[in-house]
Amino acid sequence: RRDIIDAIAAEGINLYGRLEETEFLSRLFDLQQLPSFDPRFKDAAGDIWQHRVNNDDWNNDWLFYDTRFNLLHGDDEIFLRFLAETLHPVVRSDSTEAERICQLFNQYLRNDGFQLVERTRLSGKSVYVGRYVGISATPGLSAARESLAGTDPTYVSQQITRIEAAIVNDPSLAIGTAKELVE
Repeated sequence: RRDIIDAIAAEGINLYGRLEETEFLSRLFDLQQLPSFDPRFKDAAGDIWQHRVNNDDWNNDWLFYDTRFNLLHGDDEIFLRFLAETLHPVVRSDSTEAERICQLFNQYLRNDGFQLVERTRLSGKSVYVGRYVGISATPGLSAARESLAGTDPTYVSQQITRIEAAIVNDPSLAIGTAKELVE
């Protein structure tokens, strides 16, 4: 998780995309039910507005260290849902940017057996979900990556991600996608 947080900072990724922070966070958490750390406000929504919009006196990575959200040390499912939400078409309208960020996240998630994969599409754009895919060696996919290195990297990466995600849950889809990629 720390590697992902560092990568977000290094790449200058705006996690909230075209939404304001409270609008984005409200998609994941009930901000009116979370307490405020500032006695002037009754809930987290007021707290966040005061310190990120009005005063801008919290660091950009404040969210990862805020115990109300517990993203740094909390449940894997919540962290994956958070990362997937940063890529949602409502949040991030540029699908190429979403795919690039997804690849960045997956580069670190894979080490622990997790991956963000396309669950569905909304207006032709990917909607991602986090999944546990296990930690296993797939030498055939590594060889495919190397062989296809000279082609369109976005397309190849998208297809390989789809194959990797389907290996356990839908082997027929993995095989079909692999055949299509080879053709």
